[in-house]
Amino acid sequence: MRNLLLASLVALSTTGCNGVEPELYALVLPFFTLPDNCYLNNAQPSNVTVQDSPSLLNVQVWDGPEQTAILEIESGLRTIDMGDAPNITLTGLLTGKRGTGGWTFTHQGSDKSTQVGRTITDDTKVEFTFERGQSFKGTAALSSTRSCAGSTCMGTQPSCNVSGINITGTRFAVKYERGP
Repeated sequence: MRNLLLASLVALSTTGCNGVEPELYALVLPFFTLPDNCYLNNAQPSNVTVQDSPSLLNVQVWDGPEQTAILEIESGLRTIDMGDAPNITLTGLLTGKRGTGGWTFTHQGSDKSTQVGRTITDDTKVEFTFERGQSFKGTAALSSTRSCAGSTCMGTQPSCNVSGINITGTRFAVKYERGP
């Protein structure tokens, strides 16, 4: 009995927090051009970049209960330009669920600012869908809108939706070692 308890403690100490290890991934988000409707005048600005390199995101994925998971962005791309709509800031955690197209990880953010005579609300959403495996292809969808309520609101508020962005990725095998 004592040997079994000792073996269990050794196994737990070498497998990370409570015996659970995260999966580490590198996600590649290709450069994409925003549609014209992401700009208030419904046209690309004359100084828009037409070709750029892809962006890299290093993420950890932790399994949760009942076919759920959490994706945490470790490093890489942090802000996505959405034209005249609010930029998307990639911070925090994305919650995930297993579905027919793989795992879908989502984060929705809302930022309100009150000014004289108006309240401006920026809503953003990021969604990554992919099968968790050694290497994979998946998709990303991005949404960003601004709304204004009050007597001093002016004109049309910007909105931008982009879906079907092809992403690729690789899972890294990493062993965690417990420090002294």
